[in-house]
Amino acid sequence: MMSESKLLSVVEHWLPRIEVAGIPSATAKEVITRAGDWAGWLPAWLEEADRNEAIAVDAEAKGWRVTAGEAYARAAACAHFGQFMAFEDLAAKAAAAERKCTIYRRAAPLLDPPAQPVGIPFEGAALTGYLRRPVGVDAAPLALIVPGSDSTKEEFPNFEKHFLARGIATFSLDGPGQGEGRLFGPLRPDITAAIAATLERLKGESGLSGKVALVGMAFGGNLVLRAASALPDLAAVVSINGFADLGAFAPALPQVYRDNLRFALGTEDVLGAAAGFTIANAPPIMVPALIIHGGRDKIFPVSEAEASARACSGRVDLHVLPEGNHVCNNIPWVYRPLVADWLGDRFADR
Repeated sequence: MMSESKLLSVVEHWLPRIEVAGIPSATAKEVITRAGDWAGWLPAWLEEADRNEAIAVDAEAKGWRVTAGEAYARAAACAHFGQFMAFEDLAAKAAAAERKCTIYRRAAPLLDPPAQPVGIPFEGAALTGYLRRPVGVDAAPLALIVPGSDSTKEEFPNFEKHFLARGIATFSLDGPGQGEGRLFGPLRPDITAAIAATLERLKGESGLSGKVALVGMAFGGNLVLRAASALPDLAAVVSINGFADLGAFAPALPQVYRDNLRFALGTEDVLGAAAGFTIANAPPIMVPALIIHGGRDKIFPVSEAEASARACSGRVDLHVLPEGNHVCNNIPWVYRPLVADWLGDRFADR
């Protein structure tokens, strides 16, 4: 019964996220039905990853690069969502996560435009991310995308398209504690040093103008706001369903998200660790800020968007979308163009 309850809870909160990541709605629902309960979740998604990877391999052998790239990206997404929230067997979760990374590396050069893997020297090892440049733009501004607590860079090719279509390059990063960044330990309350190292590394890449904005999803929203308070040369910062102070509402989080935080924060003392994830004591955020939040978010309350906006001392645009769920993924046609258009205006100094 608990296994069935967890599956229903994950689907309730995150099915739209699965769909906007590139898994067709009918396919996602069929995989969930095949899973039956939570014990079947990871195997069902890995089976779907196998199916899409086989399509990709066949298409690549025939020289059908577009089809191959799309199918590899779907296969990687399937492996990603298989390990998503699967904390019962951490070895199986890690194996699925590694499979996702391996498959996405095959997708990357076949995407349009291609995704270039970039390593960022950091604390004696390397962070990893993917750089995509818009076609026909000699010096593009950059949206640096930071994932949430159990999200990774491989989840974002569809999101990146909105920026690329507007002449904005993208760099999707696994920060410390995220995806391949788990080698640096659990999530950190402050990733400013990792962002600064990424910006320094990207200075050596061609086709970029030097203008950079940070874009954070969910947990990443808090991380980019905190980093923006210490990086005044940014062009802008965007928080999408983030928060200002995790400790303020952590006791009210749904059980499935508390399970996530035990893994993401690397401790059984979730409430104690949550207290560190706050912008309350950070310097004021002076760069232009866009704060977006779904009015129906059952994980991070709308009051956290309002508190985030109050932490901004420069221009701040707050949009609470009444029908939006967590990260507004049930209305991607509303929030994703809004983010990309708003950033386009900031980069153009409009």
